[in-house]
Amino acid sequence: MNLKQLIQFSFLGGAIALIGCNTAAKEPSASSTPTPTATSVKVIAASNLGMSTEEKTVLDKLLKDSKKVGFCGDSFNLEAAKRGSKVYKLENQQYFVMLQCFLAAYQGNYEFLVVNQQSAAKKPVTKLTVTEFAKNEAGKVQKMESPSIGGFPTYDPKQRVLTVNSKYRGLGDCGSKAKYQVQSTGLKLLEFKAKFACDGKLEPFQTVYTAK
Repeated sequence: MNLKQLIQFSFLGGAIALIGCNTAAKEPSASSTPTPTATSVKVIAASNLGMSTEEKTVLDKLLKDSKKVGFCGDSFNLEAAKRGSKVYKLENQQYFVMLQCFLAAYQGNYEFLVVNQQSAAKKPVTKLTVTEFAKNEAGKVQKMESPSIGGFPTYDPKQRVLTVNSKYRGLGDCGSKAKYQVQSTGLKLLEFKAKFACDGKLEPFQTVYTAK
């Protein structure tokens, strides 16, 4: 092989290698939706872990009867409910349920229920109303009752206190923080803090209401 042939051979080999590199680099972007890994699936489904077998049974039965009970209106998503709902035992065969209606961009939407499995129960499932405060068109803060709420709910079984942190938008510069006493007949509002102005400023939330 003379010098000219050697140069041509080296150039051809480099070109082939470059084409191979470009092809390999483009492969990941061929699909806009990457194949989910086993780890990502576990993270999504892990939200209802920690429930007892008894509590899981209550949730399973509740979801099977979802059409009969009529959860969340037209916004009910069964898969979201399976993954993001939680059940807590109260007493006398009664259970507190945080039912995830659907999962939005940055938080879920929830309804709260009390399931009564006593044979003499007149109402097997009671939907609990959520008390909130919001500004009306005139800019005045007013009290309102809602069947559901968007946010991140947590529950303290010992104190029977439900806490809901809500974002009014993804930035988190406005929203509310509410605490409720969970009772078999309803949710008693204990405290409501809010920042209604979505102005880009991460300021402390102001107390709007405190139970006496």
